[in-house]
Amino acid sequence: MDLWDELLSLTEADADFRFLMDGQTVVIDDYLEVRPEARARLERAVARGQIQVGPWYTLPDEFLVSGETLIRDLLRGIASADAHGGSMRVGYLPDSFGHAAQMPQLYRQLGFRHAAVWRGVPLTIDRVAFIWEAPDGSQILTAYMGNSYSHGVDLPTEADGLATRIAAALRAIEPFHPGSDILLMNGNDHVLPQRALSAAVRGASGRLNGTRIRLARLDDYLATLPPQEWPLWRGELRSSARANVLMGTLSVRLGEKQLYAKATRMLERIAEPIASLTRIDAAGELQRAWTLLLQNAAHDTACGSGIDAVAEESGQRSVDALTLTSSVRDRALPRLAGDGQVWNPSAFPRQGLVEVDGTLMRTSVISGCSVGSLASREPGVPAIARSMHLENAYLTCDLSPDGTFIVVDRQTGTHYAALHRLVDEGDAGDEYNFSPTPESTPLPSPVRNFASTITESGPLRSSLETRFDYVVPSGLSKDRRRRADVETVLPVRLALSLEAETPRLDIELDVINRATDHRLRVHFPLPFSATESAADTPFHVTRRPVVAAHRDPGSPELELPTYPMWSFVDASDGRIGLALIADGLHEYEVLPGARQELALTLLRGVGWLSRDDLATRTGHAGPALETPGAQVLGEHRFRYSLFFHAGDWEGAAVWRAAEAALVPMLPGRGPAVTTRVSAIELEPDCIQMTACIPRPTGFDLRLLNASDHPRVATVRCALHLAGVAWITLGGDLREDVTLSDGVMQFSLRPWEIATLRITR
Repeated sequence: MDLWDELLSLTEADADFRFLMDGQTVVIDDYLEVRPEARARLERAVARGQIQVGPWYTLPDEFLVSGETLIRDLLRGIASADAHGGSMRVGYLPDSFGHAAQMPQLYRQLGFRHAAVWRGVPLTIDRVAFIWEAPDGSQILTAYMGNSYSHGVDLPTEADGLATRIAAALRAIEPFHPGSDILLMNGNDHVLPQRALSAAVRGASGRLNGTRIRLARLDDYLATLPPQEWPLWRGELRSSARANVLMGTLSVRLGEKQLYAKATRMLERIAEPIASLTRIDAAGELQRAWTLLLQNAAHDTACGSGIDAVAEESGQRSVDALTLTSSVRDRALPRLAGDGQVWNPSAFPRQGLVEVDGTLMRTSVISGCSVGSLASREPGVPAIARSMHLENAYLTCDLSPDGTFIVVDRQTGTHYAALHRLVDEGDAGDEYNFSPTPESTPLPSPVRNFASTITESGPLRSSLETRFDYVVPSGLSKDRRRRADVETVLPVRLALSLEAETPRLDIELDVINRATDHRLRVHFPLPFSATESAADTPFHVTRRPVVAAHRDPGSPELELPTYPMWSFVDASDGRIGLALIADGLHEYEVLPGARQELALTLLRGVGWLSRDDLATRTGHAGPALETPGAQVLGEHRFRYSLFFHAGDWEGAAVWRAAEAALVPMLPGRGPAVTTRVSAIELEPDCIQMTACIPRPTGFDLRLLNASDHPRVATVRCALHLAGVAWITLGGDLREDVTLSDGVMQFSLRPWEIATLRITR
């Protein structure tokens, strides 16, 4: 409130005053909810160009939210800013902890000409700007704030002092080869504007040998960047060379991240598609659910790098969004499927298992986004369980008393030994960064009191359940330099399930966390050597090299190769591969060495928002506040799957395998539906449906060519359609699409996002 009150007063008193409202508009909603009488003053200040707002609703983390969330965040922010006087059209994300590869494509489809970043930029970029290229080839001129977005904070407000400070700032930016116009950002987190700065700028302009100083808008500076040869960077930006990327945020406060991922899936992949196909009026519930999840997308909220109260409110927003979207699902489903019927929410054929009134049943092969029946035929090769052994047509799995298991992939003959080894490490870090304690002597036989039982014996699914105690140090020593001598027990329940006729092993792990200041991971040794991993990120599968941790010269942060994924990561040598599909678990690492291991972080417990004594980072990354809730003590449930395949991730259709594991088919309720109301299928396998958004006259269908190669996409739609148009993310017409007997075909570049506006 104080900030907005001060801003409006300044704009009315000083015509030269300019302010950038951090690129987001949620603060407008917050302010006007308390000060509705200030709406006209605020809108006049925005319309005059004195306060810049947008283009985001909240400044998001780019890896801990879905690609569709990034689009909705921008669309909501632009619409809100335009409604209040006009939106800034710049891809402004200065403080996100790294940048996703497809951001240039999102920006260009919305008509942006420029972006602005700070974190994540590698040493190879040594200019004040660069060309950033997305995997589809979209390019955007990007301003690089190499000395941070707060390089000009707290400027002196007397002329001589200001001139001296400006001269020092000009020298500091020389390594980035600036042109005649130089950007200095006057602000920082939680800092009020400087009321006397405008007069000081006027007084200092004649004291710098011809250098003129003025308060300006960000887009004023961007317009001065010349159309010359700039360095080119392709793909994501996750370097710690000059600014912390704070990669430990991927795994802190896992409970809130799991809830958020579940709510996002329910909204994007169930509630919106089912509302689109049934044409129920759910606009209010869906709008409210998006508001809640966009508020949770704000980067410090999504990352969990805040106080406990923020995390608690974030979790409640996700719960509320789940409640809203579940009600949409429950209201719409009887219009699609009744008793004995099942709805497939995926845009490709699926067959699988559903539970009806407590009984496990198998579906028929159901067309994409369509309804099919429950099948009475048993699988050709049943799933089998005996003692500590599971098998089906594709895999065998043998459980060991140390809690690991051996899998043989019958498709390729590959033997995977000692999978699922729990590894617990001391963590003297904070919410931003993992900081390992010195190696201590491993506990002998940490798995104790092992007991296993068969819970399902087939033929549709076979399952084993084991319970054991996992013994770990209770925390850190008082000086935080080593792990405590006192041990504690983490009770563990491990459930392994193997459905008939699938190369996927499903895992459910329950852990009661009684230890503090530690990181718990699960390791999967690889029987092959991979040079890179491939993980899904917003609208992309991003390849990253298998490397050890390293620190660039002068870097404040050790660059750990703990990388983000949204729902899966794949490791392959090109002949065989293993995909790890995870539900709300976003941090992985491929450990290099003679025998590589794929590691998935389950939880990371820490007690501080920020500390300044880490081995992996220099100085603080935030306020030094205790956060007991971030120790994540208590019960946790983790769900993930292993998908075994030949070839690489694209050839094995891992994207669709992940969707089949995470997005359930839904058994119907009530009278059987006799009229076929929906069917949408996409071909080939690399064409993915990322959203199906209801509109009053139809729906928007968002597609992605998830391939490094150009493809001809085929969309089969068994609906009565009045027309189809290919539009940009901003809703502008790109071209009309020819429709022939419900079939559409069009060419897509590698990794191109296409939105079809379908009118019914």
